[in-house]
Amino acid sequence: MGKSLLVVGWDAATRAHLSGDLDLPFFNSLSASDTLLPEPIWQNREVDSGTAWTTITTGLSMWDHRVATLTGMVEHPNVLRAFSKFDTLIPRNLFGVPARIWARKHILGKQPTNDDIRYKRVWHYLPNSLSFAVPLTYPPKPTDGVTVSGFPSPSVTVQPDQLEKAVQQRYDGEPRRTHDSNGGFDESYTEDLFSVHKQEVETVCWLDGQTEFQFYFVVFTLLDRLLHVVDRGDEDIERAYKRLDTSTRTLIDQIDPDDVLILSDHGMRYAPRGKWRHIHDEKQGIWAGTTDFGLETHLDVTPTILDYYGVSMDDPTYDAETVVENTDEIEDRLSNLGYL
Repeated sequence: MGKSLLVVGWDAATRAHLSGDLDLPFFNSLSASDTLLPEPIWQNREVDSGTAWTTITTGLSMWDHRVATLTGMVEHPNVLRAFSKFDTLIPRNLFGVPARIWARKHILGKQPTNDDIRYKRVWHYLPNSLSFAVPLTYPPKPTDGVTVSGFPSPSVTVQPDQLEKAVQQRYDGEPRRTHDSNGGFDESYTEDLFSVHKQEVETVCWLDGQTEFQFYFVVFTLLDRLLHVVDRGDEDIERAYKRLDTSTRTLIDQIDPDDVLILSDHGMRYAPRGKWRHIHDEKQGIWAGTTDFGLETHLDVTPTILDYYGVSMDDPTYDAETVVENTDEIEDRLSNLGYL
């Protein structure tokens, strides 16, 4: 296990943006990069971050882990398969309404939490791992490392719990969207996003100073949250990419990993609709690394990481007792960001 790998999720990082003229010294120095597609069923559908990050971190298909979206589980697979035979005929945008997503929601089941995911995440296979702010990791399950819960956690929750207070003193969790008097998004929300992102970087560095990890899986949602609310060409888009680049460099300077892998769960495209300005583009996700990881789809990520460490993906099941609290607050956070 002697090697160390840092995986950084640049949630919503978009191939078309990164192929342009952005000045990103670290990203542009990476020796390998390519498109990262979702699993086949989502390759011509607007992939949701819930199913994307769950597939990425388990190595299992949606049909196994059953997370279809942040707001719905697959409870009747045959119904969803039948729906998927014609759902692409439903417009993604029908007079400002996400018609296809709306229709699909009505055949899905309960809103998922980490308690519903009865499988190992990649960090459960590897000792001394840090999982930080990965979506759908509330409530966090025990490992012999550290897990800091990700969106839509009602509050920052940490496993082991003796670290929780210290982490909460440093990291506020994702900010809520704020609105101006006209109902638009207040500029303070953008600054809140950048401020909390700074906390995330500092907290990961602090945690690394407390414990010697061998594997790190960190997700930054700054870019996703920003692109959902700003118009095409907004100057803060370039600012966000540059911040992700420098933040990743900061983590590398602190951690000194043997290799680095950057992932995005999807890209974005400008298509104003409902509460969002940019929407998910399933064909524009990316991966990039200090070595050629050879990834093609979300399904490849966990097996490839385990192979990097010489670990086999044996029995993937993992059923730990956890307690889900504040489900109303989870729904409130999803609603605030436009998922409900």
